Amino acid sequence: MKLKNLAIGGGITLGAVGLGLAVKSFLPQRFATASWVKERGRWPRFNIAALPEIEVSFLRCGSITIPELIAVRGAFSLAPRVISHSAVLIRHPQALFLYDTGLSSEIHTYLVDQPLFFRKTLANFQLEQSLGSHLTERRIGRSDLDFAVLSHLHWDHVSGIPDISGVPLHINRVEYEAAKLGLFDERHGLVRRLMGDNPVELFDCAGPTYEGFRSSLDLFGDGSVVLVPLPGHTAGNTGMFINRSNGPRVFLLGDAAWVSENYMRPATLHPFIWSRVTSDDATARQTLIDLHYYALQHPEVPLIGMHDAALQEQYMRSEKFTQAMTR
Repeated sequence: MKLKNLAIGGGITLGAVGLGLAVKSFLPQRFATASWVKERGRWPRFNIAALPEIEVSFLRCGSITIPELIAVRGAFSLAPRVISHSAVLIRHPQALFLYDTGLSSEIHTYLVDQPLFFRKTLANFQLEQSLGSHLTERRIGRSDLDFAVLSHLHWDHVSGIPDISGVPLHINRVEYEAAKLGLFDERHGLVRRLMGDNPVELFDCAGPTYEGFRSSLDLFGDGSVVLVPLPGHTAGNTGMFINRSNGPRVFLLGDAAWVSENYMRPATLHPFIWSRVTSDDATARQTLIDLHYYALQHPEVPLIGMHDAALQEQYMRSEKFTQAMTR
């Protein structure tokens, strides 16, 4: 009888602990942002007229809708948040290129051998329009693309590559070397298979600090497209500043944040997702803090994550309005 009571008591205790941990996983986390001191004079000054005209278009390939409390830890809201799978098409006077690649028309054939749990969680999405279809719609062939910059090497950012076979892939050297330690072989070599035989060209963000970020790479040498490291989600997750004369500046974040609240609060994703997609928790949280500071300093610059459907749609509406006004 004592043994039975002990077992029942232990079960109740473990159940209470489990419930407590589950509840805690939805609570906000503390971020060390209170000590920030506004710095002056470190932000670059732009001669707007000297910058080139650059067209920036988000190509949404697929999406999934999740509750806000999953996208933003501590949100306590079941409001639907659309998580997009997108590429960005960038038309620069020196190159026509992509930032990330969205989803290919064949993506489901690459996922068919993946575990059911993976396909029903992280790989659960509705294919809306493949990268290839977007490009065809714009009368852009593979040979018209000069290269694709990959923010990082997670499967959902390289999944459009089968639609642009042969196009060179520009990858942060830090990211590529880290991927060789295991990512390329995970999930039956999913990322490696998606990248196919496309040529790989590695780059280094070895330039000076830029906008408060520790290093940079001026892609064209004219200050118009500048890459900066935003590590933590992966070792070499890379952001892209686009500075132009025909519209507002844009800061693309890769997966440093999924939605704007991640850096504005700041707040991580719910731990169930965050722990599965983040390679270094402390570094990723520090990157959110860095983005938080930058967003406060530059409210005029949209910071857009590659899964942030709301901001991508808002940006594209603004672009259409700007283009209409300048015609």
